[in-house]
Amino acid sequence: MSRPSRTRYAVITADVVGSRHIQSFRSKRDHLLAAVSRRHLRQKLILSPYTVTAWDEFQTILSKPEYVPRVILDLRRLLLPLELWIAVGIGPVSNPHREPVNQYAGGEAFERARCAADRLKVGSPKYRILTGFDSGNDLFDSIANTIYRLQDALLEKITPRQWTTINTQMNTSRQETTAKKLSLNVSTVSRNLKRGYYWHLLDTARVMDTVIRAYF
Repeated sequence: MSRPSRTRYAVITADVVGSRHIQSFRSKRDHLLAAVSRRHLRQKLILSPYTVTAWDEFQTILSKPEYVPRVILDLRRLLLPLELWIAVGIGPVSNPHREPVNQYAGGEAFERARCAADRLKVGSPKYRILTGFDSGNDLFDSIANTIYRLQDALLEKITPRQWTTINTQMNTSRQETTAKKLSLNVSTVSRNLKRGYYWHLLDTARVMDTVIRAYF
């Protein structure tokens, strides 16, 4: 068996919330995952396609730990209407470039992602949690989990129409172009972005990128 490299990788293990109640779940899951795999491979954010490891679970290894915030945001918005628990493990990985990851890869990052995923499914009696980190560094985990718990609270308030505006804006980067594509006026686009916490989502990804780079 290959020994884990001491290079630190980020592993994402994601579960679809309430999958048993989603009509035609398998076809929706496979279609959405194939599209996001192509996108993230093209952008060199992940080392191999997202691999289904159970009915409602999938995994991947990221090219660099600092890509985690960008990938989390993409999974949240591009896999709609699926809602996800997203667990992140950071640490060494064995055979990171062999496919499929669920057959060949292993190591601390996978074990930590599994621990984070298990904690997400248990939940909290105080508030709903959709994102969890386990890196082996208690201070980093405290920072990351606190930031994302705040963001998770915002996610519940974003409407489908606001997500449509957010996704279009992320493709165009210009509110005027977004308005034209959606046949809306610019003030409506601006209002949808503000009420959909668009700037909060971007700031979270930007700040967490910096935090991860500082620690890993």
